[in-house]
Amino acid sequence: MASTLGKFVNFSGAWRILKVMADLAMSDADLLVMARGGDVEALAGLLERHRISLYSAAIGLLHRREDALDAVQETFVVALTRLSSVRDPAAVRGWLHAVLRNTCLMQLRRSARQVPLEPADASFGTIPSPEEAVDQVSTREWLWAALHALSADDRATVILRHFSRCSSYEQIAAATGVPVGTVRSRLHRSRAVLVDALTRTTRSGGLSQSELESERRDEWEDFYARLHEAPVPDTYAGIYSPDVEVTDSIGRWCGLGAWSAHEREAITLGVRARILSLAASQDLTVIEIDFVNPEWARDHCPPRSTFVHRLAGGRSERLAIHYV
Repeated sequence: MASTLGKFVNFSGAWRILKVMADLAMSDADLLVMARGGDVEALAGLLERHRISLYSAAIGLLHRREDALDAVQETFVVALTRLSSVRDPAAVRGWLHAVLRNTCLMQLRRSARQVPLEPADASFGTIPSPEEAVDQVSTREWLWAALHALSADDRATVILRHFSRCSSYEQIAAATGVPVGTVRSRLHRSRAVLVDALTRTTRSGGLSQSELESERRDEWEDFYARLHEAPVPDTYAGIYSPDVEVTDSIGRWCGLGAWSAHEREAITLGVRARILSLAASQDLTVIEIDFVNPEWARDHCPPRSTFVHRLAGGRSERLAIHYV
């Protein structure tokens, strides 16, 4: 099993460098064609390319970081098993966002009405057999190696979910003789394992995602460190666009002056921002921030937030803040 997986992800140093240079110039369609030809790194790179925009969309719909992460992971697993459903390779971004939106809407419906969950990709046709799904994408060996790394119960749950008509939580619970809550926890755990395997595949291929996010996080850590020390307008000039637009659930601020004045007021009162995690693409930065309020103003800022920065010229041009 290890050798099967290894043949996809082990490259010489020279090949890694060439592949990085090629990946940067490749279109979504190019990566999709390569993925269908059996290049798991191309599939991992394609999904990683859209991870941040998918997470941003999920936060906008679900508002909670845990639910948004689950939705993105579900989208990745659907892509692993259903990439052959994309008729137009150039439209793969739209297909991924459609899968994500479908997943989010079903999460919302399940939470609001407590109805059984339908198949995650119900709007994209019938559920294929494992052979139909995986052979067409030619990632069969990689995927089944990853599935065999799961426990028997988790593996059975994933196979029912994505390769059978018995794919709702309720149906899987009936088929496996466990409560619906157990089905949810097994799928959550299994998605994390599969997505982690894809992430490691992407990094082993030398894609520069980790370096990008490290640099972006250093930039924002430095920004908040300087802001906490001296909340002055000049601190914002290098990281925000002059005409930045900021929205949250209670207001809207247009322009660097208006936004910096609002945020600096909280900092002056003693509120401190702690970066919990950061994810980034070339045109997006998503930051999970926990606010620590002073003792005398404990309710000044919601403690948990997600900042979705849309960039232009390397600076934040639009910021949407979601309190979660």
